[in-house]
Amino acid sequence: MGRAVAVRRWTTTAIECYKRGCNCEGCFYSDFFSGSSQKCQMKASVLELVRVIGTPDVDLPQVIGE
Repeated sequence: MGRAVAVRRWTTTAIECYKRGCNCEGCFYSDFFSGSSQKCQMKASVLELVRVIGTPDVDLPQVIGE
């Protein structure tokens, strides 16, 4: 992931990213960074939050057929 990410708590944006499975397609930040040389670091933040704090207390959408 390149650079260290300091995390302290689950933010609304991080929870939304987690609920999307860190899939950037259709995400606000995907459009935000589209014309920039910088890349969104939310996936790295979400992975670090899960590692350090654990998963957020949210309901994830169920996949049909499970």
